[in-house]
Amino acid sequence: MNKLKGFLGYIWAFFAFFIALATYVGYDTFPQKLAAATGIAVSPRFTGGEVVRTIDHGAYKTHIHRPVFDGLIGEREKGFIQLNWEPFAGLPPVIREKIDYDGDNTEDFLITLDTRTGDTSLTAYNTSVRSMERSYKLKKSWAARVLLQKRS
Repeated sequence: MNKLKGFLGYIWAFFAFFIALATYVGYDTFPQKLAAATGIAVSPRFTGGEVVRTIDHGAYKTHIHRPVFDGLIGEREKGFIQLNWEPFAGLPPVIREKIDYDGDNTEDFLITLDTRTGDTSLTAYNTSVRSMERSYKLKKSWAARVLLQKRS
């Protein structure tokens, strides 16, 4: 019996070694494939939601994400919209951009971002636009979140 336990222990150690090795070697792709296979998705509250429109300015692009009102159970009354500007190399010192986030061909707000300091200001043209949450310096871009109030 002890020989059988020892044999099974060695077999388990052998397989565990290769599992650990595969985990380190495939660290960049293995977690994404595992998450995709299980259907797990990162909450839009962390990612900013899907990009619904991209504005090409030549040297840089503005990515407008969908408005996020997602909650744990149902939708929330308060949400946000995320904007990304990339790449760093093409960004001007100050970005001033009027944004139509809901696609009704009417500008909803004016956002100003100082790409050197991260200072951001907001001028709302729409009553559902509440305020600026903050701006974020990411690996390859700047991002800003504008707080929204759900329309009745």
